Amino acid sequence: MKIIKVSPKSIAAELGIRPGDHLVKINGHPIRDHLDYQFFVQEDQLELEIERQGEMTIYELEFIDEDLGMDFAEMKCLSCGNHCVFCFVDQNPPNVRPTLFFKDEDYRMSFIYGNYVTLTNTSAKQLQRITDLRLSPLFISVHAVDPQLRKRMLGLRRDDRLLEKISFLATNNIEMHTQIVLCPAWNDGEELDRTVQTLAKFFPQIKTVAVVPVGLTKHRQGLAALRPVSSELAKQLVTWEKEVSRQFLQQFDSAFVYIADEFYLLAGENIPPAERYEGFAQVENGVGMVRQLLDAFEEEKALFPQEIQPTHFSLITGEMAAPILENAILPSLQRIKGLQVTLHPIKNIFFGGGVSVSGLLVGADIADQLSKQPYGDVVVLPPNCLNNDGLFLDDWTVQKLESCLKRSVVLSHGGFLELIELKSL
Repeated sequence: MKIIKVSPKSIAAELGIRPGDHLVKINGHPIRDHLDYQFFVQEDQLELEIERQGEMTIYELEFIDEDLGMDFAEMKCLSCGNHCVFCFVDQNPPNVRPTLFFKDEDYRMSFIYGNYVTLTNTSAKQLQRITDLRLSPLFISVHAVDPQLRKRMLGLRRDDRLLEKISFLATNNIEMHTQIVLCPAWNDGEELDRTVQTLAKFFPQIKTVAVVPVGLTKHRQGLAALRPVSSELAKQLVTWEKEVSRQFLQQFDSAFVYIADEFYLLAGENIPPAERYEGFAQVENGVGMVRQLLDAFEEEKALFPQEIQPTHFSLITGEMAAPILENAILPSLQRIKGLQVTLHPIKNIFFGGGVSVSGLLVGADIADQLSKQPYGDVVVLPPNCLNNDGLFLDDWTVQKLESCLKRSVVLSHGGFLELIELKSL
């Protein structure tokens, strides 16, 4: 691992380790990435092998209870070689930034960030490393357990022996959370039942199964023919989930199966209470996110002031979440004297198709559609439409949107109290 920074007055600095050196081994163990380093640096006695310009130096340390003070070059993410029929990366517009075309398939990123991996390219050596380093939990994309169907859906040439890999991880007590991207007429119905029942054999090592709807954009030229989840199918999925989760509650004392919020919204059904989600393990997958929003709003609205200085908020949202905000959020906000709130559901022209979630909104669509209607003096964005660099998917920034709209643009961060308090009398 290349060392890119050594903190002043740190142990590494005192040893004479410099940026540009390479950490090769700790106690004889090869150090390939941050995970190896974090695992092996915990031992009481350390023997560091440091390479500088082809020469090796060994440093011996005892009973270190503080950070050594070394920063390393960023890990290179392993890429995916699958050709999944539903892959969202393949449905990007041609003009997006290159990083959005990268398909990651890295078990390390699954452990660190909760990224989903198929395990297709995960070797026996990597599986052993997962168990040796206790990389738990992992998040695994399953989609189907039938080998032929899985090959068709993932674009595989041969059986990738998924269940053998899951069995190995389960035997070694690695916790797993799994997902199924539901593609109508591909892996629904009997195939969905088969997949879920097969995964249930690995409970409790497999803790959850999330079923999420396929996302389809207008940029599917040359790709497999897929159809979106209809409201009728969504209703069937809600009914199915209630039945299978009831059975698993009796069997496991856990619901085990969870469907994405989008199914409830498409079906026109109420979002279940918080206890249904048993800790919200799959919330980053869109499972229980609406419930968290509603419950958080119920808590913070008790703290709302009765009156603020005159302010007009324009709330930006995707078309999918608009009814939730309109019925459950707006009435309480509009009771605050001095506060005017306008809801703006934004149609996703950038991706088109059936894309209607807030997280995939882009700056250009927001600017274009707001400019054609009255909007407030503060534009409030949903918290998940920007990346960590403050970029929309079309590379717009908040500053660019502010310049275009001539308004202040802020993120809601999932709540409204902070925004309201800024305008309090």
